[in-house]
Amino acid sequence: MRPPPSSTPAPASSPRARSAGATFAAFRTPNYRLYWSGLVLYVLGQRAEYVTFAWMVWEVTRDPLHLGYLGLAQGAPLVVFQLLGGVLADRMSRLRLLLVTQSFTALTLSAAVALALLDRLGVGPLLALAALSNAFRAFDEPARLAMIPQLVDRERLPNAIALGSVPWQAGRMIGPSVTGVLIAAFGGTLGLALAAGASWGALALYGRLRIQAAAPSGDGRHPARQFVEGLSFVVHDVLFAGLIGLVLFNAVFGMSYITLLPVYADEYYQSGSTGFGLLNAAHGVGAFAGTLTFATAAHRIARPGTTLLATAAAMGLILVAFAVSPALWVGFTTLLLVGFANTFYLTQVSTFVQQHVPDRLRGRVLAIYSLCWNLMPLGGLMAGVLAAAVDARFAVVVGGVMVTANALLMLTSRRLRAAGAIG
Repeated sequence: MRPPPSSTPAPASSPRARSAGATFAAFRTPNYRLYWSGLVLYVLGQRAEYVTFAWMVWEVTRDPLHLGYLGLAQGAPLVVFQLLGGVLADRMSRLRLLLVTQSFTALTLSAAVALALLDRLGVGPLLALAALSNAFRAFDEPARLAMIPQLVDRERLPNAIALGSVPWQAGRMIGPSVTGVLIAAFGGTLGLALAAGASWGALALYGRLRIQAAAPSGDGRHPARQFVEGLSFVVHDVLFAGLIGLVLFNAVFGMSYITLLPVYADEYYQSGSTGFGLLNAAHGVGAFAGTLTFATAAHRIARPGTTLLATAAAMGLILVAFAVSPALWVGFTTLLLVGFANTFYLTQVSTFVQQHVPDRLRGRVLAIYSLCWNLMPLGGLMAGVLAAAVDARFAVVVGGVMVTANALLMLTSRRLRAAGAIG
């Protein structure tokens, strides 16, 4: 990897700045191209795994309660182990940790394929394998995120982060559809084979990465002390605490509407499964557009801090508009805008974290950042309780109001508003 560039910002008119601002600037770095291609396969494998496991658990049990058990098996390891994964990402080579976790994930999915071929993949093994693969992902995610600044020059980092969200947005739209077709035509075993094959493909690409930066070191300190140090850094830094709190509010309150989309499609819009599919796709299409917009225009945002918080506040208000939307086309349009605003400001948060966190703390801070997303089921649970007590529209309104109120509160902070603070 090339030597670190100068920390002096390039003039806006310089060739370096224009290069950094191009929509696909990060792809000019071979290491990042390999990483991004591997990420595409990783996301495809993850989506295929989740869809196939859910279908096979349902096929074996015909019991919605067991789908709840599957969600618990997939979510609990992420919550329990992710912060420990952040500590490891700050104590050893992040690339080596990624290769190890990706290897175990691929082996776990291969074992699932073998058991399916032997017709021994009952509900017990399915839940156990789901928990095991997500335990490995708990260590995978901090290493994966912390490694990105080692792949590209600093001036291309915002572009690399934006492009890194493209596979996730596209995977949300494409992955489940492709897997569903394969399962319908050939059965769940082929869905598992797709997940395993994609995971092995990602491992092969990651194995070609060449990172010359020195590996992190624990400096002889106990892992528990490093764990506390990471938490203390976030809690006592106004900028990091505020922005990660913004992500937490988005995950718990902003995205809770997803749980209630079947109610909107079936009861409010009378559009059935077709409407449900359109509403799910709307957020993904908007998010994809928001990603490309940020990748192109990030370097042109004059006051990034104010823009970030204003977009977060707007996203909450648009969510309120969706909550009371009277027809499917209105709901689709508002969710398109929700997806755009959501991704646009969260990509800015991710860029700030990556650019400003001390490298010795990078894995732990990014583990906390990732953990916020794994608390989304908590938001879905709260939305379900509110919908049962009042109705679904009320539950989504509450979520939107919470997101907007939190963002407006943060706008009162001069440090968060300052262009230099989030630029």
